[in-house]
Amino acid sequence: MTVLVAYLPSLEGREALTTGIAEALLRKTDLLIVNVGRGHHDLEPAQVQQLESQLTAAGLTLTLESSVLSDPGDAVIQIAQDRNVDMIVVGLRHRSMVGKLILGSTVQRILLDATCPVLAVRPDRL
Repeated sequence: MTVLVAYLPSLEGREALTTGIAEALLRKTDLLIVNVGRGHHDLEPAQVQQLESQLTAAGLTLTLESSVLSDPGDAVIQIAQDRNVDMIVVGLRHRSMVGKLILGSTVQRILLDATCPVLAVRPDRL
């Protein structure tokens, strides 16, 4: 059993990670982090170290994966199917209707095409 977190070093990505950690601990399962950055798929060493520290503090081991696919939605779906994950956790950000029309939505693609449950979370904004 595995919980997959679609991660970006952003407010939404950090919320997805926090929720993914909680879900993995609740389900007593592994956590897989998939880096979904567009164009630059590698996290900086300091970012990886920060992830590792956060997971170690929660009692989990860092498992980090990325994909050569250029579309982050395709990457998450493919990795989820290849690893037979039980749940995908993604972070949502607010976008205007025009923004959704022009840019599409990675999260929408994951929600529609994933073969496992998807938990979409949104960070609290003050």
